[in-house]
This record gives sequence, C-alpha cells and structure tokens, in this order.
Amino acid sequence: MSRNPLEEYRRAQRALRKDFDAFTSVHCATCPSPCCVRPARIAPTDILLAEGIGWRARVDSTLSGDAVEQAAGRAALALGGTFEDQPNPPCEYLGSTGCTFPKDLRPFGCTAYICPIMHERLDRKTLGRMKRLARALSEAHDTRMRYLHKRHGKDIDSDTA
Repeated sequence: MSRNPLEEYRRAQRALRKDFDAFTSVHCATCPSPCCVRPARIAPTDILLAEGIGWRARVDSTLSGDAVEQAAGRAALALGGTFEDQPNPPCEYLGSTGCTFPKDLRPFGCTAYICPIMHERLDRKTLGRMKRLARALSEAHDTRMRYLHKRHGKDIDSDTA
C-alpha cells in the first residue's frame, strides 16, 4: 500500500517544526538578520496546498496581481533594494505570533532553511537531528511534487514549487 504523499509531507513538517519552534520562539524576535522577510521562499503550490485544507491568507495571494510587477519587485529586493522604503520588509505572511501558514504546511523553502544563527547557537546533536529532519522533509517534498506532476503534468510548474 502506498502512502499519501501529502500526509507524509505534513508528518515530516510536524517533526521538523518541533525543533524549529523551540528555537524560533527564543531567537527570532531578536535576530540581527531575520529570514522571514521579502522576498520570501514561498511557492504558489505552498499557498494552494494550505488553501486546500481551508487556510485563508490574510493578505492578497501572490498568485494574483501582475506577475511582471511581482517579479520586478522580488528582483529589486534580491539586489539589495527596498520595498515601500523599508529595507528587508517582513514577509507578508508573518503575523504577530509568527508564520500564519498551518504549522504542518508551512512553505517548503522556509521550513527547510536552517539559518546561520541556528548553526551558531544549536548544539551538535540538535543541529544534526534538524538536518536529518530537513532531509526527510526534502524527500517528502520531492515525492509530493512527483505525485503532483504525475497527476497534473505541466499544470504544476516545478520551478515555482
């Protein structure tokens, strides 16, 4: 019997989030170089999956609007520009208590990222466990994407997922 790729992905996220949440609750508020800024590591499939289980963004979806304008804005930020006169504005999905995505369907690019502060401040055992869990999440993500490609073919863009 094959496993449900989405449930495996969500299980892998929950496992990794345990360590992430313990760290981020202590360190993110005072981080000198926060990673929850624009441009964020959010793919359209991240939004669609979360919306598929009933989550609703409190901001306009990144899937709407002028794609060229969005791409230009992301490029400007990536090149060290500003957004609305703010250097490194916060991610539009960041709320007062952290990420507003469901805990087990956070954007893959965000969830799999082990930041430099984690490398600096975590003990070797915890960091090793987080790296293993991030690899498991990456494998679950790859399986999920292969399943989506198999079911929907070219309707799913792997460059944005």
